Amino acid sequence: MGGKIGVVGIVAAIGLFGAGQVMAQDYAFQGFSTADAMNQMHAAMRDNMMGSAGDTSTGRRGAAPSAALAAPGRAGGAVRTTYRASPAISARVRSQFSEFVGQTSGQEAEQRVRAVLASGDPVGSWSGIVRSDGLRPGDVADAMAAYWVMNWIIANGGDNNRAQTLAVKDQVRRVISSGPLSGLDDAGRQEMAEVLMLNFLVQHAAYTDASQRGDTAMLRRLGDAATTRFRNEMGVDLRRLQLTDRGLVAG
Repeated sequence: MGGKIGVVGIVAAIGLFGAGQVMAQDYAFQGFSTADAMNQMHAAMRDNMMGSAGDTSTGRRGAAPSAALAAPGRAGGAVRTTYRASPAISARVRSQFSEFVGQTSGQEAEQRVRAVLASGDPVGSWSGIVRSDGLRPGDVADAMAAYWVMNWIIANGGDNNRAQTLAVKDQVRRVISSGPLSGLDDAGRQEMAEVLMLNFLVQHAAYTDASQRGDTAMLRRLGDAATTRFRNEMGVDLRRLQLTDRGLVAG
């Protein structure tokens, strides 16, 4: 996932509030209607990788279904992962994303990020980065796979190939079939996917910028922050996972 960043201005926006701070959290997950479903999905991924059923019925990793889970998302017995994108949903996601940046980093950072997202095509930029790995927009499984692989790369200073990335996508699809997203409608699937894409773009920009500058200290801080965030929020140690042709597995 070393492709060029389509939204070049994201790197400049990151400079306003520090790449290390960006990596210390995910922006805008908890403010969205699909936040509970996102938490359930991450928990199910954790349990799949660890080979454990796990109790995800309480706490952040297994929050109760929210109102976003009201509409059915099954088609012919299978959980749908694709969606028809709506410009209105994209605009709302980007606006809320910018608001969360502002809450943590100030109005100047919010306005810069808002301007970058308004002037570019974030979904197109995401697609340009992940296309060679076989991932496409319009499917929340692709967005989730890219997000997990990107954070594994940042945490481990590693790399990925197409076969490994598609294996993680298959892994995500298996997890989804167990039901975490079964209640999401098109709007919910799009919201979740685009929140993941925006976080991916910010994280990819920070990591790529530090790599191109040869800033080993920043790369170490980014890796530590990603590892800490996944451990605290999802109960997963990214540095104890291996990226393989079977997906992400406990080492």
